[in-house]
Amino acid sequence: MPDMMQIPVPEEFKQQYASLFYELSKEAFEAAKNDAGLKRYMTKKEAAAWIGISFTHFQKLEELGLPTIDAGGKVLVDREDITKFMNKHKRNLKQLNY
Repeated sequence: MPDMMQIPVPEEFKQQYASLFYELSKEAFEAAKNDAGLKRYMTKKEAAAWIGISFTHFQKLEELGLPTIDAGGKVLVDREDITKFMNKHKRNLKQLNY
């Protein structure tokens, strides 16, 4: 490899570059998730399909405390809330003596 010339870069520029790179990466990741159909907020019907259950069963999860968001007449569900709720309600195999 040929000799490389090093150029001094002020610390302030390094911090600004790191911040810009982080924001661009974050935006690209969110765009990729949306392109893949993985939006954060879903209708109850979309959320039921995402989990892989019927709409009726999804309503039972609501009754058990799954949070929903009333967005001016349209009810939405946060993907993160679903994940938290499902993790909280996992059965512990030790309790079942397996």
